[in-house]
Amino acid sequence: MNKDLLFLSFSLLSWGWLSQTWLAASGLLCAIAVGKYSSWRWRISSRQFYRCGDLSALLVILLLVDVYILQPTELAIFVLLKWLPVLFAPALLAQLFSSDQKLPLGALFYSFRKQKAGQSGETDFKPPYTTLYNRESTVVRLLREIDFVLPYAGLTVLSAGAANVQTPAYFIIAATLFTGILWSVRPKHSPAPVWLLAVGLAIVISHFGHHGLRQLDALVEEKVVGWLGDSQTDPFKGQTSIGDVGKLKLSDKIEFRLKADKPLLLHQASYDIYLGHHWAVSTRLLTSENPATQTGNSKLKQLEIMQPLNRQTVLALPDGTIKITGLDDANLQYTELGAVKASLPPRFARYQVFYTDKRTGAPGKYDLQIPKQHLDWLQQLSSELKLAGQRPEAIAEQIKSYFRTNFFYSLYLGTQTDADLALRNFMLKRKAGHCEYFAAATVLLLRQAGIPARLANGYSVDEYDSRQDLYIVRSRHAHAWAIAYIDGVWQAVDSTPSQWLRMETEHAGLWRPLTDGWSNCVFQLRQWQLQQTRQKNIQLELLAALLLSIYLAWRIYSAKRKLNRNMRHTKTAVFKLAYQGLDSEFYLIEQCLQNTAQARQHNESIQQWVGRLQIPALHPLYKLHYRLRFDPIGLSGEQRQLLRQQASAWAGDFEGEAAKH
Repeated sequence: MNKDLLFLSFSLLSWGWLSQTWLAASGLLCAIAVGKYSSWRWRISSRQFYRCGDLSALLVILLLVDVYILQPTELAIFVLLKWLPVLFAPALLAQLFSSDQKLPLGALFYSFRKQKAGQSGETDFKPPYTTLYNRESTVVRLLREIDFVLPYAGLTVLSAGAANVQTPAYFIIAATLFTGILWSVRPKHSPAPVWLLAVGLAIVISHFGHHGLRQLDALVEEKVVGWLGDSQTDPFKGQTSIGDVGKLKLSDKIEFRLKADKPLLLHQASYDIYLGHHWAVSTRLLTSENPATQTGNSKLKQLEIMQPLNRQTVLALPDGTIKITGLDDANLQYTELGAVKASLPPRFARYQVFYTDKRTGAPGKYDLQIPKQHLDWLQQLSSELKLAGQRPEAIAEQIKSYFRTNFFYSLYLGTQTDADLALRNFMLKRKAGHCEYFAAATVLLLRQAGIPARLANGYSVDEYDSRQDLYIVRSRHAHAWAIAYIDGVWQAVDSTPSQWLRMETEHAGLWRPLTDGWSNCVFQLRQWQLQQTRQKNIQLELLAALLLSIYLAWRIYSAKRKLNRNMRHTKTAVFKLAYQGLDSEFYLIEQCLQNTAQARQHNESIQQWVGRLQIPALHPLYKLHYRLRFDPIGLSGEQRQLLRQQASAWAGDFEGEAAKH
């Protein structure tokens, strides 16, 4: 027991540390210490153990009502896992403070209560003189009782895992605890070196297997996303269509809606390293701190976004986003280049964004890097535009004007599969392409002019729905543009000819009205569900909780009635089978004196009672009664008749005297 309590204390301390539940862990440790070192013990019946198990079940149900109805959260299962030690504490404490130091399985599993007492051997009346009965009931009782300390310790370690601590601490704790538990119960004939080798091998396999599964999960997720054509943005690597052939495919799918004052660009990710088909970031780091800060007396602007979200979503946000409200349950992570990733957000969110419209942050060494294979045409074009010596604002405007005057937007991707050659051909010959060509070329031209620049992607918000008073953002509104570091802030330099929005609208599908209608219906439904969640309709929630409580109470009450009926039938059968003398007439005497000053006291034996009464006529009668009750031989026919006659006569005389008075 000492080892078991040591494991239990270790698991509770680990749970309190990892889950930051020190108050609950301290309370449980104090209760366990009292149960260990105090002499308080009670003889707890099976029925009382069952009540403790019912209390744990009730706590689980109340917690589920809270996390699913009263305070809905997407992490309900983690909340349940986190508080498992508290939920099952009643069963553990009942064992620790019981005289048997065991817990009936019926307290944890209701199915064990349903079996008839005749099958299970559970009864409050165990005849001490029936040897065979004692042996059978003892074996069955041992099979139906467990020591709950070690299972509870394992449950506590499982609960500590709900904290999702991204360090080796949890794995070390779990491996240490389970190794100690297995060592304490290992077969004594097992060679210790072989046993330790087997356990060590299991730990090593589980460690590397865990990392392998995580890598496999990431690989499968990446491949599936690619196969299904998902447009999910990678904040660290951007795949471009420069060098692809064919025609640009457009989708009318509505990605999200927003309420804003004017059209604008929503930024998802920025990239500072040019790799041809790919753009990448120089710093692959996610932090919980928002690098954007409010500078000076700049007034915050506000917009509201209504969007279905995935398990991992890179948000589309305006420049200079300072604060986001409405995503409190999600884990927001930020990159140095302005991407915001939301992990485990709600399935549908309506969140508010406060922004300055100015992206801050110092440029890096890669923001002026120019690929050598593009130096020739960059130098040629810079000379033609006479960019040298001009102010950065003028250079940006001149580049935008050059592209919008001399180039055209095209959905045709061309025939050149080499990204570098495709970009060169776009600049010197075709002079037509989609937004990624314009954005990449603009970034390189800005860098050639000495202005730090990056490629950004996200969405262009321009389609307004007057019926809903909202802006609609579709998949085909995905856009790429350049951002330049001018006057201490990053400014958008969108050189794509404005005709691109009109051209993509003209290529909308014939089924767009139907898909939009369906999308609006789903949107209104999600809006209603979100509104119901936020308003927290107390009447409906209380009604649901009341109905659930009534149902639970009825189930517990009906189960207890059925259990009591089975126990009464079993007790009667056991009495008839094992106990003799229950029909002794001596009980008539006890019944006659029941409501008098001479009544038999609680826990007073018949012998003590008769001695206290000092009635000589009762001495031979109680001796005959004892022989009838406890002597396996019992009474002879004559002795049985004598007990019957004399006890009945004494009772009759007593009732006659009582009637006279």
